[in-house]
Order: sequence, then structure tokens, then C-alpha cells
Amino acid sequence: MTKILKNIAFSFAMLVCAFAAPLHAFEVSGESFPAEFNITSWTSHINGIALTAEGDVGEGYGKVYLSYDFVSSSADKNQGDFSGDIRTINNDGVMVAGTLQGIWRRDGKMVTMYTLDQFSNGDMIYAKGDVDLVKGTMSFTAYPIQ
Repeated sequence: MTKILKNIAFSFAMLVCAFAAPLHAFEVSGESFPAEFNITSWTSHINGIALTAEGDVGEGYGKVYLSYDFVSSSADKNQGDFSGDIRTINNDGVMVAGTLQGIWRRDGKMVTMYTLDQFSNGDMIYAKGDVDLVKGTMSFTAYPIQ
């Protein structure tokens, strides 16, 4: 009887864990800052698109220039990965370069991006962004990695 109760308790615990897991999905918290950009060019190629953008991200980074290469990994061309480069220059003339890499998914006119970026000054950032393909804007919430 004890063995049966243990098996029932174990099965119940596994069931609770299976249903609780989606409730505790990946969530980023902590210090963040907004980063807003305007798309300046868009070029199609056989596997995806190349995109450039620019924006002002404030005192820390100043003027920011982005270039991306989006590659589709699905038959319907609605998701994939990207790589890219970033250059920043602040009012003091300090320039920082970096690499951009992550994944994306399109839903209608909106693209959601998840990016992990590293910079020549040692900074690293995780960011989640929304791209409005009709308005030509990119809006990120960036989280510095300590």
C-alpha cells in the first residue's frame, strides 16, 4: 500500500510540474533602457533580407547604426535567425563597435526579435524588440548583462 501511495504522490507531483512549467516561462528583469530606431534600407535576397537602421540611444551610446542579415529557417518564411553589426558614437566622439545575433518571428506586419549583442568596450546586452515593417520602426527594450 505504501508503494502505491508513493507512486500516486510521485505521479501527482510530475503532473503538477508539467502544468506549472508554462506558468514560469523565461522572463527578463532588472535594469533596462529603451532603444528606438528608424529603418533606413531594406534589401531582399534569396534567403531573407538585409536591413539597416539608425537611432539615438542617449548618453551611453549616442547615435547608433545597425545592420542586419535576416535568414528564414521556415518554409513559410515567418521565422529564422539573424546576425549583424552595430556602430555607436557619442557626443565625446567615442566610437564602439559590436556584433548582433539572435532569432526572429514575423506575425503580419510585426517582427519580434530576441538578440544577444557584444561590444568592443566589453558591454553585453540582451534585448527584445518589435519591428513594424509598415511604419519602418524598430523598438527595443535592452537589458545590460552584468
